[in-house]
Amino acid sequence: MENNDYSHLKEEIISNKRIFDGHVIKVDHSRVKLPDGQTADREIVYHKGAVSLIAVHDGEMYFVRQYRVAPDDFLLEIPAGKIEVGEAPHETAVKELREEIGGIAGTLEEIQEFYVSPGFSNEYVYLYEAKDMTMETQALDDDEFLDIVKVRLEDLKKLLQEGAFRDSKTLIAVQHVIASYNL
Repeated sequence: MENNDYSHLKEEIISNKRIFDGHVIKVDHSRVKLPDGQTADREIVYHKGAVSLIAVHDGEMYFVRQYRVAPDDFLLEIPAGKIEVGEAPHETAVKELREEIGGIAGTLEEIQEFYVSPGFSNEYVYLYEAKDMTMETQALDDDEFLDIVKVRLEDLKKLLQEGAFRDSKTLIAVQHVIASYNL
């Protein structure tokens, strides 16, 4: 039986300095004491969290294609959005599904929660699956520019193998759909 006491691995923050305080992220430079007594520097990005959505309707999975400044690339992603202060993840999921693809879910089922890049960030993503969807008109925010892309379920595996999906939330979602739908 495995010992669940991992305290011998914990790093202790001994000093901290906020080096950026933005609308979406905050960045700290921290000095930590390592388990062996040595010290090391850590740069930590704090994020409010996000939701992402698996949206399958009439035999197609819905994606959005949008330009992302950080990688300087046009990415094919599942609908997603950041959680606003005071907003529950489920509320964000309902809002983002409607905004990005015009979807209204009969039910939303939480599939998974995960850290995006825990080596330097606390960003946490809630993955939902929209069930019994009806489709209305897309209602993007003023600063959102994206195209809706519908992919037939039987094409998902081929696109996955070709490398069409390159962000973690979308990779996790596509693999979930492939497994759940026995594709």
